[in-house]
Amino acid sequence: MRTVPTASKRFVSSIHTRRHNDRLIKRRKGRCVMAGIAGVLGNDRGTLDLMLERIKYRGPDETWKHENGTVNIGCNELNVGGTGQDGSHYASDGARAVTLDGRVYNRKMENESDAAAILNLYKRHGNDFASKVDGDFACAIVDGDQLVLARDWAGIKPLYYGHDRDGNLCFASEAKALVDISYNIREFPPGYVYSRALGFRKYNNKEAVKTPEFENYEQARKVVKELLMEATEKRMKDNAVTGILLSGGLDSSLIAWMAHEIKRDIECFTVSMEEGQDLPLAQDVTAYLGVKHHILMFDEKEINKILPLAIHHQEMYEESCVHGAIANFLAGRFIKGKANCVLTGEGADEFFGGYNGQYKQASNPEELAGIIDNLINVAHNTALQRLDRLNAANSYESRTPFLDARVMDFALKIPLEHKIFGKGQTGKWVVRQAFEGCLPEHIIYQTKRFFAQGSGVAYIMRQQAERVISEDDLKAFNSVEGNPLLASVEELYYYRIFKETLSHPTFDRLVGRWDPMRPAFFPEWANPKY
Repeated sequence: MRTVPTASKRFVSSIHTRRHNDRLIKRRKGRCVMAGIAGVLGNDRGTLDLMLERIKYRGPDETWKHENGTVNIGCNELNVGGTGQDGSHYASDGARAVTLDGRVYNRKMENESDAAAILNLYKRHGNDFASKVDGDFACAIVDGDQLVLARDWAGIKPLYYGHDRDGNLCFASEAKALVDISYNIREFPPGYVYSRALGFRKYNNKEAVKTPEFENYEQARKVVKELLMEATEKRMKDNAVTGILLSGGLDSSLIAWMAHEIKRDIECFTVSMEEGQDLPLAQDVTAYLGVKHHILMFDEKEINKILPLAIHHQEMYEESCVHGAIANFLAGRFIKGKANCVLTGEGADEFFGGYNGQYKQASNPEELAGIIDNLINVAHNTALQRLDRLNAANSYESRTPFLDARVMDFALKIPLEHKIFGKGQTGKWVVRQAFEGCLPEHIIYQTKRFFAQGSGVAYIMRQQAERVISEDDLKAFNSVEGNPLLASVEELYYYRIFKETLSHPTFDRLVGRWDPMRPAFFPEWANPKY
């Protein structure tokens, strides 16, 4: 790694060397795959420095700043091997500057960086630029004394904002960066653009992600496979992806198959407990594909070592999200040095009807549709937040083909009867049938298991919680006015850890709830058996 002198000695522009308010603090050669962004209105450079330092783990290799005396923005970047533009998360044309966390998949030119693509769209379309983007992104644009913020419509990339003691707007990729700087931290809403002149405006990206219409089930099945293959290929085009996080479940197994079709030397990574039911399936997948399989076995002792850190980084105590955080955190440590950018199967359950246990509680199609809409609408501050934070904590990036904008758009067109099939209400039916014959039948038609069930975590964590907390403790906690309504003894156990590591009241207010009364929908979770 070589160091570039700071602005006091030498100025370096992100694009034009004539620009004298863009500073590149350090650079390591390679493809930039993940970033943490921050900024503040006004000329308080110290605030920007502090925010970027607090989220340095999101991009430990490079820091860039744009400071013009009116608006200061910056980013930290993680670089890995691969092809593409250096500094893909920042750009400047001499009059405007942009910083970005995310990916843009509809760049017009092959040698155009992701940030440059955002900047060029802004120059052509103004504040309507976000509706033209096919990608996962949170970004900030400086245009003179104006600041424009935007976030992708699914909320894959995080963004928070607030105001400092002088009333100046500030923003960052994580709420941690804003604590004690802003007094009113809020999550930036997915699918919105903000400007000082127009305030918050919802945008529609249908033009950028047009998907085919279909007349029957067979056509839908064909298009699902085509779009998922396209989404996987887009995410592997820069050669940064070298691995798959493979649980052994349907979604990650399909991602492994698609990635292997594109890149034969792809490797798979699995974390599991001895009790895990999914590990043999993951081994079957890698044996079928003939790819290298890295396996990390963990136990309760390992969980206890990382549990406070996992809860701290994901900023949540919701039970299912903590289960996932355990896996993501351990996986991140495991793959470090082996793969800095991986593919995952996130998003299939929300958009293709994978949560069978909850669906069975619906009394009519309208109620079922409402449940599915709710699961999609809360993903940004539950499952997607968990995925982002635990990746960032270990300085690696994951990419999610099932959350491709075109895949999501098409999935929303598919009738429920194509997603949830038969009396047994088998979820993701159209996806299963789209890939029939690509993997062994017992992989394609396996029963849905949550990570906690498939890895063996649920039973262990339930036992651990019950050793220190009783049902009476839970009832007493839930009876106190002002306390959050917790669903289980286990969730109270996580909440206590959450309060120890994130005591600032901001974090309580920002916590997303996947389903605050989950046992009503998942009664089998009360007594998991293995």
